Amino acid sequence: MQSRNPVFFLRYGLQDSVTGRFDALCIHLFLFSRRLVREDTPKTTSLNQEVFDIFIDSTDRALRELGIGDTSVPKRKKRLIHSFYATVEAFGAPLDEEDQKALSGAIEKRFEGAEGIAGKVPADTLASYVLETAAELDRQAAEQILKGRLEWCDPSAFVPN
Repeated sequence: MQSRNPVFFLRYGLQDSVTGRFDALCIHLFLFSRRLVREDTPKTTSLNQEVFDIFIDSTDRALRELGIGDTSVPKRKKRLIHSFYATVEAFGAPLDEEDQKALSGAIEKRFEGAEGIAGKVPADTLASYVLETAAELDRQAAEQILKGRLEWCDPSAFVPN
């Protein structure tokens, strides 16, 4: 899966931790969902909902596998889902406006206090990746996506040498 690409953790500065991996997943789920919503057909709407439902179920299962107690799972899952929606809210408008500066600022704010991002690679790099990946997904035909043939940008192409 794209969000598990080691470049995000080795070169972009996302934490190679449960939280960092979740953040990478949220970014990619957001980009995928955004593409499906822009198509706005019954099939893409259905796929979008199915993928989101799997995301919710997988989050629940992952928390349990990490040893989180049954009584704590709902509260932690709720926080994680709010984190996903925070990503959607923070990145949506700058991405729609293709405003790299605003998106970079949203990325810095979104990951503020997290180890990484500012420590290894400027937020501008992640913003460039997100903008180009969104454009790449928009160029792909819905039929291709519905058949499971989705092309993502290579994240290493955006990291300065």
